[in-house]
Amino acid sequence: MAEIEQSLSRLWGPTIWSRTPECIRVRAEAADLIDRHFDGIVDQWVEAITVIYGSHAQYDEQERRANMVNSLIRLCDHLRDPDDIRTYVYLRKHCQEGMLARAKPSQFNTIHIALKQIILNHVKSAMTGPAMELVRDLVVAAIDERRLMVSQFYIESRERLLRESEEKYRNTIDHAPDPMYEIEADTWIVTGLNAAALQLHQTETPATGWYDPGHEKRQIIGYPITDFVPPELRGRVIDSLDTVLRQGSAQSSEFPIGPLFFDVNIALITYGKKQFIQMILRDVTQRRDMLDSLIKAERLAAAGTFAAGVAHEVNNPLASISSLVQSILTGENDPQRRTTLHTILSQITRISSTLKDLVNFARPTTAQRKPVDVNGLIEETLRLITYNTRFSGIRVEPILAPDLRRAFADDNEIQQVLLNLLINAADASPAEGAVIKVITENQRAGQGADKSRRVVIKVVDNGIGIPREHLERVFDPFFTTKPAGAGVGLGLSLCQRMILSNQGTIRVDSEVGHGTAVTVTLAAASEDSARVEQAASMAAS
Repeated sequence: MAEIEQSLSRLWGPTIWSRTPECIRVRAEAADLIDRHFDGIVDQWVEAITVIYGSHAQYDEQERRANMVNSLIRLCDHLRDPDDIRTYVYLRKHCQEGMLARAKPSQFNTIHIALKQIILNHVKSAMTGPAMELVRDLVVAAIDERRLMVSQFYIESRERLLRESEEKYRNTIDHAPDPMYEIEADTWIVTGLNAAALQLHQTETPATGWYDPGHEKRQIIGYPITDFVPPELRGRVIDSLDTVLRQGSAQSSEFPIGPLFFDVNIALITYGKKQFIQMILRDVTQRRDMLDSLIKAERLAAAGTFAAGVAHEVNNPLASISSLVQSILTGENDPQRRTTLHTILSQITRISSTLKDLVNFARPTTAQRKPVDVNGLIEETLRLITYNTRFSGIRVEPILAPDLRRAFADDNEIQQVLLNLLINAADASPAEGAVIKVITENQRAGQGADKSRRVVIKVVDNGIGIPREHLERVFDPFFTTKPAGAGVGLGLSLCQRMILSNQGTIRVDSEVGHGTAVTVTLAAASEDSARVEQAASMAAS
């Protein structure tokens, strides 16, 4: 403000604009004249402002008149006391919140020109001679000083609003959930990125991927975006950036970045005479997983339909074979041959049960649960696998708890689970020194989240193991780590369905090169269920 006062003093001279007693006297005389014609000046000023703003102003005439009255009071006070700080506070606030904050620069200049002309008209009509000229020149200088002060406050206000707007824009971008990049159009150098993009680079993934946990924001800005792209994807990114420069925009769907997938939208943004490339990544990993799940569901439905047809075609010859074996069994007296024929009949029954399970995979049915002697079921299953050549050279060690409780489950389904787990273990076993252990035990009291009594079955092998990144998917339908043609990936998925239908749990623990352990827990049969089974047996007999 001192610079404005000094400039006006040099322009008008010390007689008109200074702190001399003569100038202070003229200032007071001008203030007294305004006070005497106060209402008339306000009325004329309000009318002039109405013409300037038009009839569609955002505030009514009463509010406008109040602003004019306060402004004129502050002008008079400032004329009498140029050091009155309230004038500066009022004008600054008015430029930030009042009528001047809503005015264009041309409008607030016109507002002061109108006020100056109205006051000068009153000065000319009320005074004459040299006294009138002094007051006239002082009024002109006072209004000019006010205009300069308002211009400065107005510029400060607009700069503050600009900073706030920029801060709002930056915060909005920085808190957006999608990673966003600002890239130089000519060099592809990253000039800015938001918090989501920074988090993307700091996520732990292989060092050759897009992410790099060692990068900080300052280490990303200033480097080409292609430096953070795996070599095998760099050409795809360069093509997209070239397309943006030619066409103004480009899109890419399901772009792989580490374990995630993104839809990429790139646009050429123009501001002033400059341009930059904006890249926005939208995470579609969940959408892709959902689509994969739908595809798997359709494949399961097709498998169920196919299985129903296969079961129908296979069950008929199985029934004929079963009848023939039973007819031979009736006249057979050799104990060894009778044992073999009984084994054939049990295997025919198991085949029928397996076909039924495959059909029920897409159309689950309620399991027929009853108390089951798990140890006896395991011993029977181990006898069956002796006929399978894939177990040749593999030592199968049963470690069965002698006091094992009975499990409350469907024995056919549990036997099917055991067979699948044993076959998987055999397929993963090494060529030499292969050992498969089948362990049973009673779950200790208080072990696990379920405090009820449970029976535990473990199938442990010393095979090749399962990579850690595949463990979460071992129960997915059609997922398999076996070579092409060696499996369709339904075994563990079927096992999980059957265990869950029996109110049990199944867990796979594995380490590459150290084998795999599959743990199954089943609810132990209660005394009530045992009595029900005994009563049913007596009724049948």
